[in-house]
Parts: sequence; structure tokens; C-alpha cells
Amino acid sequence: MRRRVKWHSVSTRLSLILLGLTAGSLAGLGLVLDRSLRRFFVEDARMQLTRSADVFREAASLSWNDAEMLQHLSSLTAQEGMVQTLIFDAEGQERIRGEDFHGAGIVDLPADLIQNTLADGPQAGQFQVPSDSTFPWWLYATAPVFLEETTQPVGAIYVAMPLRQPSEFARQVNNRVITIAVIATGTSAISALFLSRSITHPLFLLRGQAMKLRAGDYTARSEIRGKDELAELGTLLNDMAARLAQTLQSLQEQEAARRELVANVSHDLRTPLASLRLEIEAVLDGLVTGEQAREYLQRANRETDFLTQLVEQLLFLAEAEAGTLQMESRAASAVAIAQECLSRMEPTATRAGTALHLTTAENLPKVWVDPALIGAVVLNLLDNAVKYALSEEGIVVEVKSPVTHKGARYVPLVVSDHGPGMEPAVLEQVTKRFYRANKARPKGGLGLGMAIAQQVCTMQNAILQIQSGPGEGTRITLLLPVDLSQKGEITSR
Repeated sequence: MRRRVKWHSVSTRLSLILLGLTAGSLAGLGLVLDRSLRRFFVEDARMQLTRSADVFREAASLSWNDAEMLQHLSSLTAQEGMVQTLIFDAEGQERIRGEDFHGAGIVDLPADLIQNTLADGPQAGQFQVPSDSTFPWWLYATAPVFLEETTQPVGAIYVAMPLRQPSEFARQVNNRVITIAVIATGTSAISALFLSRSITHPLFLLRGQAMKLRAGDYTARSEIRGKDELAELGTLLNDMAARLAQTLQSLQEQEAARRELVANVSHDLRTPLASLRLEIEAVLDGLVTGEQAREYLQRANRETDFLTQLVEQLLFLAEAEAGTLQMESRAASAVAIAQECLSRMEPTATRAGTALHLTTAENLPKVWVDPALIGAVVLNLLDNAVKYALSEEGIVVEVKSPVTHKGARYVPLVVSDHGPGMEPAVLEQVTKRFYRANKARPKGGLGLGMAIAQQVCTMQNAILQIQSGPGEGTRITLLLPVDLSQKGEITSR
């Protein structure tokens, strides 16, 4: 299994691909270069032979009648050009032979080569010597020799070299190129290894993180740094892991809240239903009559109101989560909303022995909200305040002058009480669904009131602010957005 992972890993395949491409490119380059070098050196050798023949012919024409000088010129040309040299007379017979620098001796020239030179002028080319396995091919150049007083050639010169000589030069150069290519291939292999590792190491880290996430470890994070695509992928995977962790935590909290909801519903619905049944049966059975029966029915009515409130909260939450909650925002008076809510809450406050007070600023602009939904929020805040406020202090509702918050205009609606206040830990949790600070309080509701208030404010582009502390009471502010269609209320003060 390890061998398979090794040979089938991305790093190994990438290294082999890069190495194969490098080796293939260098091999092709070597082949093309070898042919080019051979062609270049052979062509250069031909040009060299032609130049040597021209120089040798000019020198020979000046010393044609001096055999000793011709011998010297022939040997000098052979030494300097590393060629074989021959001088022929006008009859095509060999007259002077230069030194041999190739160990092959003077080979048989092609038939009529010298005669063609004497008759037609300079000749150049190559010929084959099948009998010589060492030097089977030769390059040659010939030229006729003229004297100043003659119009016919008095002889011809011949220079030649084995084709193997330029080929050998080409081979030596090509060997050096191949050596360099091998070194380059080795360097490329090392570079490919490091390059592949630099690419696959982040992939290895991402793979490890993905495996941990699959195993349920949502705290796993990749430590990839940089600005390339792999670093961006690592960042995205980290964000995804964080969101998964948050989602899991939220699901766990919702599950805990659901279980608590079931327990709360079981308790908060069973008790009033049992009380309702007993009171109604007592009236129906005639066990209570007159004024006592009236009191029983009034208590049954209160229990019904309580049950209705619980059901309405559950329905509101279900509609909000389903996205079917109807909202009709329009220009409304914040003072009118506060007055309506105080009027509806007055009987409850009176029974609890708590006074309600309203203070308002002057020349208030209208707000852009759904009056019914905001009214439900204010009623919920007042209901909580009545339950917790000290009766002698009362509850104060204030509608203040507009304020600017983060560039937008709001009318503050404040509900204040002088109750026991909330601990910081409770204050952090109070807007969460199904949260109840005092679970032992009778008829404490389902813990949905503040959560619904927060959701309504979010839907209305309003802001819910809560200030509270132990022994300091609670102050809840609703920042209601100003109706921007009113003149003079579009710009901030």
C-alpha cells in the first residue's frame, strides 16, 4: 500500500512529468543540435578547403618552376590547414606531395578529377573510398594553376581532408552539450522535486484537515500561508470549518432549546389546562354558584389569555422561520403606538399595583414600521416590566427626540423599570429563543418574548438595546427608523 501511495502521489507524478518533459526536450535539442553541428562543421570544412586551395594556387603560381619552393609550400599548407596536398602538372601527373597528417596516406582520387579541374576550373565536393573503413569519406577542393604569360593551366593543386575530421569536431561539441544537458536534467530533477513538494505540501495539509473534518473535528485548521490559489483554498476551508462548527453549535443549542421547550410546554400548558378544567367542571356541576362561580370564570378567562399568548408566540415564531410572516410597514406615530400599548396594559398593571407613566418629546417625526408588530413588541416589554418591576416605583415609557446611529435616523422608544435587573450572564442570553432567566417562576412563558422582539426589530430595520444590572433595573430602548419620505428628515442633524 505504501508503494502505491508513493508512486501514485501527486508529488511523484508531478516530479516525473517535469523530469520527463525536461529530459525529452533536452534529448530533442541534442538530436537537432547534433545534426546542425555536423552540417555546420562540414560546410565550414568545405569553405576552409576552398580558401586553402585558392591561397595554395596563388603561391604555387609564383614559384611554379622552383620544385623546392613548391615542396615547401605544399608542406606548409598541409601543416597549417591540417589537410593533404598534391600538385599536378599540365598532364595530370602528380608532381609534389605534401605531408600526411591523418595517417591514411594519399587515397585514390576520383577519375578525371584533375582533368576536369584543368579543363573546367576549380572543383569542390566529397568522394567515398569504400576500401578504407577508417576514412571512408573525403572532402576535397582543386584549382588550376596559371602563370602570368600563359592562358592555359600549367598544372593543378589538390587539398583534401577526411570527412571524419569535421564530424569529430561536431561530436566533441555535441558531447559537451550533452554533458551540460545531463547536468541541466539533474538540476531540473531536483528543482522539479522541490517544486512538486512546494505544491503538494499544501495539498497534504488540506487533505489532513479534510480527514479531520470528516471525522468530526471541526476545530481542524490548515496553516497555509501566502496569496496563491492553494492559500485561498485553505482560507475557504478554514471558513467552512468555522461555519460548520457554528452550525453544529447552533444545532446543539436548538436541540437543547427544543428539549427545554417540550418541558416548558408540558409544564406551562398542563397546569393552566388542568386549572381550567377543574374550574369549569365546578361551575358546570353546580359546586360553586353566584359570586364564587363568577370568580372561577374570571380565573378561567385569565388562564385562557395566558394560553392564547403562548400559542400566539409559537405561531409567530413558526411563521417567522417559514418566511410567511406578513409585514405592512407604513408611516406611524411612535407616540400613538406607545399610548395604545399603555392603554391595553393598564388593567394588568393596575392588578399588579404598578403605575405606568408616559413622557414624549415634541415635534417628533413619524417612523416607518409595522405598527401592529412594533406594538406587540412594546406590549411584551411592558408585560415583562410589570412582572418584575417594583410596584412603588412604576414603569416609565419615553418617546424621545430623534437620534443618529451609524448614519441613520431613529426615534427612541424606551421602557424602564426599577426591578431587580439582570446579571451580565443573563443579559447575554436574554434574546435567545426559549431562554428563561428564572425557570422556577410560575407562568414564566416559553422564553420567546425577547427573542421575538429581537426578530421583529431586525425585520423592521429597528434596533433593540438592553441596559440592565443587578439592583439597577432594566432599560430597553427601541430605535425606530424615521420615515424618510418626510421633508427635513432625510438628512441627519
